[in-house]
Amino acid sequence: MEYKTKEEVHNKALKIIGKTQHELINELGLNIKGHKNAMGDVFEEWFGKAKDNKSEPDLGVVELKATPFKKLKRETKGRKYSAKERLVLNIIDYNKLDNEKFNTSHFIHKNKVLEIAFYEYFKDLNSSEFFFKYMVLYQMKKSPKDFAIIKRDWETIQNFVKDGKAEDLTESATNYLAACTKGANKNSLRKQPHSNAMAKQRAFSFKSKFMTTLLNDYVINDKQSEAVIKDPIELEKNSLEEIILQRIDKFKNMSIDYIANEFGINIRKFDGHLIKNSNNMIIRALLNLNRTNKGIDDVEEFEKAAIIPKTIQFDSKGVNKENMSLDTFKFKDLVKEHWQDELADSDLNIYFSESKFLFVVFQEDENGINVLKGAKFYSFPRKLIDGDIKKVWEDTRSKLMNGVELNYDSKRNRVTNNFIKQSDDMIIHVRPHAGKSSYIDDNNSSLLPVPAKWTNKPKEFSNNYMTKQSFWINNTFIKEVVKDLL
Repeated sequence: MEYKTKEEVHNKALKIIGKTQHELINELGLNIKGHKNAMGDVFEEWFGKAKDNKSEPDLGVVELKATPFKKLKRETKGRKYSAKERLVLNIIDYNKLDNEKFNTSHFIHKNKVLEIAFYEYFKDLNSSEFFFKYMVLYQMKKSPKDFAIIKRDWETIQNFVKDGKAEDLTESATNYLAACTKGANKNSLRKQPHSNAMAKQRAFSFKSKFMTTLLNDYVINDKQSEAVIKDPIELEKNSLEEIILQRIDKFKNMSIDYIANEFGINIRKFDGHLIKNSNNMIIRALLNLNRTNKGIDDVEEFEKAAIIPKTIQFDSKGVNKENMSLDTFKFKDLVKEHWQDELADSDLNIYFSESKFLFVVFQEDENGINVLKGAKFYSFPRKLIDGDIKKVWEDTRSKLMNGVELNYDSKRNRVTNNFIKQSDDMIIHVRPHAGKSSYIDDNNSSLLPVPAKWTNKPKEFSNNYMTKQSFWINNTFIKEVVKDLL
């Protein structure tokens, strides 16, 4: 069937909602096995679209995409759902990209109108029972602010190619539109202009964080966060990063009490002591957000771009005491992961590959006055991600698979383990991330994939559970990154 309008495609897509993969395979008489891309194949077959590698949009007027989302085990920032993965668009041809203009590029021609089918992913359900739940006709140009950021991202990726550095591309180099690895394995390489170095095959993709916001804000209509950029005209002369840094740097080297007074916000309690989140309140004011006692991660652009904002506090001697915690990981899930795989990379690899950190630095002077020292964006280079960070992940996975070693010290009433520690100086380390230590089945523990190897185990402790853990970025590494601001 030929589709003449995007509305015609969308109306056809709506009729597939609620039908399971199994029902559709039978209804359409398909011979599709339950592989990772089965839902995408079924969605295309619903429109009578045969698989091909053409550069045209799937249906001429619309490109078809199917993507999974999942229900969160606990609400995050008031939201119940998140995208399960990035949305991969089209393969990047480095040679063609080198000579293109954004508005007439293959990327725009192929993806300017997307019919996106969201299906819910259930970990313990056979994929044949998955069904399409939401449909959205996504048109990039109808969101001018997003479109301006996507355009800058495309140009950033193109500049890597023009500079002969396509092999150095990372997902964290951009905000919404990324260049993700795409190929059968790590040896899928392509030639590039301006350099003899072979570069990994990559595809344009929308980051998973961008897809999460798209799902919640535009599909489920559950918009929760504020925006830094109120008018897309701001993005005509400056990038998102430049706008954020300009707003913060306007008050660089000024005390937080002075800044608070300028914005008319109260950062002190009745007894004169600082409110716990006073630094966050200052940053929210500088970014023209509601001046509330909230964090600074609940921001639309940060969520879409996988920007991780962190305030770093130094004392007058230049010491930052706090390590930076990442999300808790489940032991049984981590051992099933692969560091880099065509089907799914490890959560830690994805986190550091996609994320861009916004470090905002404060320091107390010799009189105890807290001063804003400035801010900077930082992306972990690939050599560190595939170096120390990968080694810590591999070490943790190996020890879990072979039985983590636990030792109970009765004198200190403390349990130690053989995970990599901060003193090992490996950029990141593993440490507890729970309200209190626990070696029984409760809310502070996680199930081990293999029984622990105990020394001096108390009778009431289990072989199968240990305190929840997470990866932490070493405070010494963070200081090295931001030392130019001190």
